Amino acid sequence: MCTLRGIWILKENVQTTDVLFSKRITTVETRVKMITGSNYQPIPNDNELLISFCNEILYPNLQKSNNNDTNNSSSSNSSSNNSNIKNQTPNTHVISLKRDKLWPFVYIKKKNIYYLTIPVIEEFLKTSIKPTLLDLPQITAALNFLEEISIYTSTFFTKPPPYPELQVYLANIIPFGQPIDTNFSNIKSIIRSGFPNTDTFQQKRPVWKPYLHKGKQSLDMVISESIQSIQYDNPNMTDMCRCQGQLYVKADLEGMPEISFYFNTPLNSPSQPTQSPVSLSNSSNSILSASSGSLSATSSQSSQQVPTISHLSIDSTVQLTSTSDISINNKISFNPPLEQFKLLSYGITGVKNIPIRGFYQMKEIPNNGVKVLIQLKLSSEMTNNFDYCIVRIPFKNRGNIVQVTSSPTTGTVHIDMNLRSLIWNIGQKFTGKSLEVALPADIYFTNSPQPIPPTLIVTGSGSSNSTTTQFPNQSWPITETSSDQEEDEKDPFFTGSNSFIKIFFKILGCTISGHNIDPKKVAIYPATKFKLAIEREVYSSDYIIWNSLGYAKYSFQPPTILTSNP
Repeated sequence: MCTLRGIWILKENVQTTDVLFSKRITTVETRVKMITGSNYQPIPNDNELLISFCNEILYPNLQKSNNNDTNNSSSSNSSSNNSNIKNQTPNTHVISLKRDKLWPFVYIKKKNIYYLTIPVIEEFLKTSIKPTLLDLPQITAALNFLEEISIYTSTFFTKPPPYPELQVYLANIIPFGQPIDTNFSNIKSIIRSGFPNTDTFQQKRPVWKPYLHKGKQSLDMVISESIQSIQYDNPNMTDMCRCQGQLYVKADLEGMPEISFYFNTPLNSPSQPTQSPVSLSNSSNSILSASSGSLSATSSQSSQQVPTISHLSIDSTVQLTSTSDISINNKISFNPPLEQFKLLSYGITGVKNIPIRGFYQMKEIPNNGVKVLIQLKLSSEMTNNFDYCIVRIPFKNRGNIVQVTSSPTTGTVHIDMNLRSLIWNIGQKFTGKSLEVALPADIYFTNSPQPIPPTLIVTGSGSSNSTTTQFPNQSWPITETSSDQEEDEKDPFFTGSNSFIKIFFKILGCTISGHNIDPKKVAIYPATKFKLAIEREVYSSDYIIWNSLGYAKYSFQPPTILTSNP
């Protein structure tokens, strides 16, 4: 159990560091005063604490250079932000202030916001001797508490903070200095509805469910499966993929219900799971032209395989049988918490077809340009229903894009705001009975040090003909999750024909494994009326297609994907 003396939130600005929020726990401070007696060290007021934190932690070099400054100096002066004298501190620290009189001060940093707290360590308060941090679970609990409130308050400080709401939130999660429940959805329900006057259930309420739902009853279950893929379009190189799945549950049900259901599996599934990645045969030998033939999405190497569950991980709320394991084919029963949680996590082996089979070809043309062709085919086992499907085509070490001429068969083409990538927004469906889409394009670059408004020319049946010349102003946050965007800008490997594209998609109403939940076999005890929603989705994770005309492809692999020997 962790007891906190107070909470402070500081914001570091360009010229000053300010106290955004502070809360002291009076009952805890009274207890600390009783433990320490005459050695009691009170917590300084907010301004003094800010000055000490800035002088001793953030800007110690500034303090050394101004030894003649008095303690009455203003907080804005003491927290002046000078890059030549600022101390580079990590984002998480356990520190002491006032020459070890205040210890331990625990803080974390999120961007320019500092979250501070002081956990109570009775051994230190009684003896002034610091125990080893590894022997103090209170430190870990305090850090976890700060992480939780940083998530909750992260959106507050982009606008005038609603301080009363923050005070109510903290009063509920640490009523007497001891964190009891930092889950925002639980606390919001308590604030909105209050605790029930009487308990209407017989069994003991578990600590992970401090509040009972009241109102409309619903049960939401989402089977979400992700796929990582590397495709080479090369008969000498084996395409690779790895699939994982999760089952998320959100139960807004009254009382302490027990939920049971069956996780249906495809028939004739092999019983022997394997930990090796799935090998996929190559599907296309098309040449670089807009009239290339259609893509085949079948796999001769794996045509006899059926997707199989492996690496099963089960939440502790599931009621296990007398054996130490549980079969995914068995009936699954559990008691849900209030918030959405991950009930199952599993691997998928024996994948016969990946969701989107494609190839990418790029070659250089005169006048500092490249010609590209992208062809994608949706597997017939997937539903033609996308939440989004976006292709990002990065161009490294080539300068800024100055002109694009493209003819997509569907969707829209955009130049990324960094002028180094092309974005193909396919949309919510693959057009045509063949479920194939294509994008031929010519892209030209400039090495001018001054940005030039690029010209985008779009023609073809997929969209209306248009020509625009302006700086792009539309961002694509889905594609910005990739960590390689800035790193690869200067990567010497991506020269000549060495390049790849990334696909970002979410397909609704299907799974890679074929698993589903039969709504007729979902039961709740005690029986009650509720609204049931079961969803399935497949989304991409590091979904990469290499330029089949490139001369070296082995140097890049996403870190979480296993590869076979060439």
